[in-house]
Amino acid sequence: RREIDFQVPKKTIEILNTAEAARTPSRPNLGLNATLAVLFGSVLAVGVALLLEYFDTSFRNVADVETRLRLPVLGVIPFHRTPLGTSDDDPAEAEPYRVLQTNLNLALKPGEPHALVLFSAGPGEGKSTTLHRLARLMASAGERVILIDSDLRRPTQHHLSGRPRNPGLSDLLLGKSELEAVVQKNIAPGLDFIPSGGQPAFTLSLLYLNRLRQLIETLRGRYDKIVFDSPPIIGVSDASVLASAVEGAVLLIQHRRNPQSMVLRAQQIVEGLKTPLIGVVLNQVPLHSGEDYGYYTNNYAYYSESSGEKSQRRSAGAKDGDKLVLE
Repeated sequence: RREIDFQVPKKTIEILNTAEAARTPSRPNLGLNATLAVLFGSVLAVGVALLLEYFDTSFRNVADVETRLRLPVLGVIPFHRTPLGTSDDDPAEAEPYRVLQTNLNLALKPGEPHALVLFSAGPGEGKSTTLHRLARLMASAGERVILIDSDLRRPTQHHLSGRPRNPGLSDLLLGKSELEAVVQKNIAPGLDFIPSGGQPAFTLSLLYLNRLRQLIETLRGRYDKIVFDSPPIIGVSDASVLASAVEGAVLLIQHRRNPQSMVLRAQQIVEGLKTPLIGVVLNQVPLHSGEDYGYYTNNYAYYSESSGEKSQRRSAGAKDGDKLVLE
């Protein structure tokens, strides 16, 4: 008994350590989670960007446009938050349109009046604003120009010009108004304007093709350039009728907007109408683009004034004004 009692401990439970509350939670580990989130988020973002770039079938550079379409690029219009320009005339803003005007005139036969249409494959590519600025620049260069809004379903030229919509082209084609009544004279120096008109549910069908051609022949004796603003050519029949009435067409493509197949289809439609495609205008190209668009957009800035020169010119103008007032 004595040996058994000696070997068996008198306390069956022994406290080895005292439990203490943790000072910091073991989960969640905010630092580790944040690091993993940034790491995997960056990898996911790069992967998505690479996939979008890989599956992007839009035109990526000027060389690609000229190779696929086999048409010359007449102009590259940089992206601008105010497409109609600002009150402070910056030479760099107007230079892309001067390049477009020069290349367009070089592609046309000199000394002859021309009826042209600017069209795009789809809506919302900046066709109307580009044509509006181009027409104003043509007129300011000494040409007699008339701008006709033939986008009868969604007209915008009367908004851009700040002029009334009625009467217009639809009234003229229906015989409800005479030519002199629909022409708005001198909306800008040397530029006349025919709005779309206000006839509801009017479309440019083949019934009005001969009247449209007669209108062009009448205007040909008065103007050097007759330019039409067209609706999108894919999905709208009006553009096909209009393209068959003029003697030349210019295709506008917005940077990274529509797939190449859609643009190629628009080209095929115009070529099927036997209307010569003069060239392509690339619109809304980002400034300082890493692709060969950047060669164009960066060089336009060569003609712009520095901020210091602008401030000096403004201050000099203010001083001259003060002198005139004092005198």
